[in-house]
Amino acid sequence: MSFFPWAKTIPADADTTAPLPVSSADFRRWQAILETTDDVVLLVDAEGGILVANSVAAALFGPIVPHGTLLAQTLSSDLDELYRSAVRRRVSVEREVTLSQPSPRTLHARITPIAEGEEYLLVLRELTELRRLERVRRDFVANVSHELRTPLTSIKAMAETLLEGARTDEAVAPRFLQTIMRESDRLVRLSSDLLDLSRVEARGIEKRPIDLAALVSDVVTRLSAQADKADITLANTIRTPLDVSADRDEMAQVLVNLLDNAIAYSPRGGVVTFTAHESADSVTVSVADTGIGILSHDIPRLFERFYRADKARSRASGGTGLGLSIVKHIVENHGGTVGVESEYNKGSVFSFTLPKS
Repeated sequence: MSFFPWAKTIPADADTTAPLPVSSADFRRWQAILETTDDVVLLVDAEGGILVANSVAAALFGPIVPHGTLLAQTLSSDLDELYRSAVRRRVSVEREVTLSQPSPRTLHARITPIAEGEEYLLVLRELTELRRLERVRRDFVANVSHELRTPLTSIKAMAETLLEGARTDEAVAPRFLQTIMRESDRLVRLSSDLLDLSRVEARGIEKRPIDLAALVSDVVTRLSAQADKADITLANTIRTPLDVSADRDEMAQVLVNLLDNAIAYSPRGGVVTFTAHESADSVTVSVADTGIGILSHDIPRLFERFYRADKARSRASGGTGLGLSIVKHIVENHGGTVGVESEYNKGSVFSFTLPKS
């Protein structure tokens, strides 16, 4: 069904071979206007019957049934209620409406009476992604505020206690000062991760040919002291070169984050192992640990910002809840994918796959 502004003059049983009461130039002009907009456009009569619709409407609601009703076509009682309000009052109305079919969506609807209130023009603008991004922003600000408040509250309380006289108490002062240092380090890590996340979201990718195997070896060497301190054995089984086109610094960040995460969640005496798989057009690197594992219901959310499967242990180890989110952003910016397999109390395997070019 195309959009014809003269559709009201054509009855359902009319001779469609008869000449249309407009010029072909007018037809092409109206068709071009309505078919180049990104908005849904519907012309509805006062009884709710759809007279005409553009292709965006058909893409959203499925094939438009000639003379079908607005409610039957859209399955949105919210939109139908707004339309009936416009009909009763014969005025323009607008607000956000929700659709549950064919998938949950949020749209801005404007309904305007035309032809002396006999017909109504409906324009629906997609807001689903905008509202999702707004929710992400609100959640992000709330999470950052929470993550900052906890260490700051602890630092302030202990500093006040020391100022009130505890600084001379040899049983209390060293412990409080250590806590202040630990919480300060946590704030520094959080600030650093926030800057990293902002950077990877904002900057473009500067791809160059790199050997991913050599980069893994370099990262293992860099974090070996941290692993030794935690009594974790690092095993790198990657021997052959893994040539990919990628940003070396950002891929180093991915490897550091994954290895740091594996060390943090492995018990003393544990082992972290790097392996790789190469296909004709991609390379997959995996980091396996012998740690505590992850419950199945936590796995789908692991790469969300600030999500922690084990909140107490993560905070105790200094985790910010942003490391895996940074990994996901970097890998996806390279056109790759991330994945995780885990069995509770038996360890986890985090992996990422990159295209070779």
